[in-house]
Amino acid sequence: YICTCPQGHKGADCTEDVDECAMANSNPCEHAGKCVNTEGSFHCECLKGYTGPRCEMDINECHSNPCQNDATCLDKIGGFTCLCMPGFKGVHCEEDIDECLSNPCVNNGECLDKVNRFQCVCPPGPRCNVDIDECTSNPCHNGGTCINEVNGFRCVCPEGYHHPHCQSQADGCLSNPCVHGNCTHIATGYKCVCDPGWIGDYCSAEGNECKSNPCQNGGTCEDLLNGYRCNCRKGFKGERCTVDIDECLSKPCKNHALCHNIQGSYLCECRPGFTGGDCDSNVDDCLSNPCQNGASCVDGINSFSCICLPGFHGDKCQTDTNECLSEPCRNGGTCTHYVNSYTCKCPPGFEGTNCENNIDECTESSCFNGGTCVDGINSFTCQCPVGFTGPFCLTEINECDSHPCLNKGTCVDSLGTYRCIC
Repeated sequence: YICTCPQGHKGADCTEDVDECAMANSNPCEHAGKCVNTEGSFHCECLKGYTGPRCEMDINECHSNPCQNDATCLDKIGGFTCLCMPGFKGVHCEEDIDECLSNPCVNNGECLDKVNRFQCVCPPGPRCNVDIDECTSNPCHNGGTCINEVNGFRCVCPEGYHHPHCQSQADGCLSNPCVHGNCTHIATGYKCVCDPGWIGDYCSAEGNECKSNPCQNGGTCEDLLNGYRCNCRKGFKGERCTVDIDECLSKPCKNHALCHNIQGSYLCECRPGFTGGDCDSNVDDCLSNPCQNGASCVDGINSFSCICLPGFHGDKCQTDTNECLSEPCRNGGTCTHYVNSYTCKCPPGFEGTNCENNIDECTESSCFNGGTCVDGINSFTCQCPVGFTGPFCLTEINECDSHPCLNKGTCVDSLGTYRCIC
């Protein structure tokens, strides 16, 4: 005979487990997951940040919204990074930065910490200790910012204007400030129109198109000059990894299982009798030892059959066979049932396993005087020779008792006969 083994087993009688983890070039676990062999199959122990039957899915740690205070969450392999809003810090941006720690308020002013800023509450100055604010007269022109100083002020001019009062306009393009772009002179100074792929006030920084997280469904963004490229996670495709691949089109589910396409993967709904990620393993219905009373179990597809020991029957060999129901004892014998056996109690005159043998009561000494013994049921009879009678042929017959001699002849008895003396 030849055994056709189910997937996961091998050998002449299919008793040897296949180690799927040790097969060359067939490590089923992705992303460095650890493969653990099991009876007839395997399972994957995933590294932190991955999940799925084969560790094929990257866990998006940003789904739980771990970043606080309107911070931006960046998903990473096995973790995440929070880009905090100005004024906050911490792993989750949970800490408000205390801008008063640097003691920005002078002249004994009290500092009040605010979100991403501070406020100074200044002490009054009735004793000539109050600085005159020269900025109250708005000395800075063209949108310049006035900064009050002791015994004076300073103007911070917008681009295109000069100190001291920001009243002079300059052509900012003369210094060629735009590194990767064209400079345009405007009323307030200049403006850089950057070449594609460059950003910043001076067009000096390469634009990172990946900052906007264009790649979806766990795709990895690769920044390029004037563009980006998405490296999609398994199960997705498209320019931004937005198209879910229907893995069911390749019919990955074995043994007529029903395939369900899910986001980024697939799920096999196994028919009864099969198991495994791809329904490729036959369920051993004999593992629960369903056969009773020492019977042998033969596994099938979603079924099993039991080979019963003598004396038992039933689907699971659970019923003790009553051998007496077939009336094996003959000649009126009484049957007594035991496990896998019976005994017959024979009536007088019979013997044998089933009382099938009539006991021969005839012996050499049963009949006398040459009588022939004839066996009966629990008895015998003697066929006596001429001249004898009785159950055992012990009685000699007197033939003269019938007065066979006439005319007053004298009868002389002899063995088996007589004679007349006239």
